[in-house]
Amino acid sequence: MTPLTRTLLLCCLVLAGCGASTPPYPPLVEQRLAIHAASTPCCEDPERFDYRPLPAAGVMDWLIGPDSPTFDFQSGISPFAAFRLPEAEGPFRIRVEGLFDVAGEDTSVFYPILAMLDDAFVVTRVSYLDNLRLEQGLLEAEGQPGLAVVAPFDPRRTRERYMVIFTPGVLVNSPPPFDRPGDQVTLPSLDWLERNSGAAVLASPYGRLRLTIAPIELPGAG
Repeated sequence: MTPLTRTLLLCCLVLAGCGASTPPYPPLVEQRLAIHAASTPCCEDPERFDYRPLPAAGVMDWLIGPDSPTFDFQSGISPFAAFRLPEAEGPFRIRVEGLFDVAGEDTSVFYPILAMLDDAFVVTRVSYLDNLRLEQGLLEAEGQPGLAVVAPFDPRRTRERYMVIFTPGVLVNSPPPFDRPGDQVTLPSLDWLERNSGAAVLASPYGRLRLTIAPIELPGAG
C-alpha cells in the first residue's frame, strides 16, 4: 500500500462518518458509469462549449452530473465543465477540488484534469493525475475532503482565456482509440493507475467540484 493509498483510506474512513450531503446522481459508481456509457458528445469543437465566467476572486461550487455536456477529448469521452478565465490585470491561481462522495462503504470522486485554452481555443497546457493532492478539509468550517489541483495564471505573459475540467476516459470506461494523436493524458493516467492500484477512492464520471480563485501577491506589492 502506497503512502497516498494509506492517506486516502484514512480520509475516507473519517468522511464515511461525517454524513456528506446526497448529490443528485445515482449513489453507485456502476450506475453512473452505465448512464455515462449512453451519453453522446455535445459537439465537435471546444469553440462551441458554453464557457461560464469565473469571478476574479472567491469560491464556486459546480456539479458534473448526467445533465452535464460530454465531449470526446483526445483522452476519451468525459463529461466536462468549461469556464472563461477572469479579466485580471495581475497573476492569480485557481484551485479545483473534486469532492469525495460516500455511498455505503464506497467512496468515489471525479478526478479533475484541467486543460487551458488560448483565445483561439488551442490547448496551451494540461494537468495530470500526478498533480492532484489530497485536501482533507476536516478541520475547516464547511471544509470537505477531496483531490485538488492548483493552476497559476499570468495574463501579462500568456493569452490563456479558458479552462476546461474533465476526467481521463480510461478512468470511466471510455478510453480513446489506441495511440490517438494529441493524447497527452492517457499514458500518464495509466502509469498513475499502476502506481496507485490500491487507492481507496473509486473514479466516477460524475462528481462535485469546488473552485477557489485568488490573486497571487507579488513580492514587494503594496
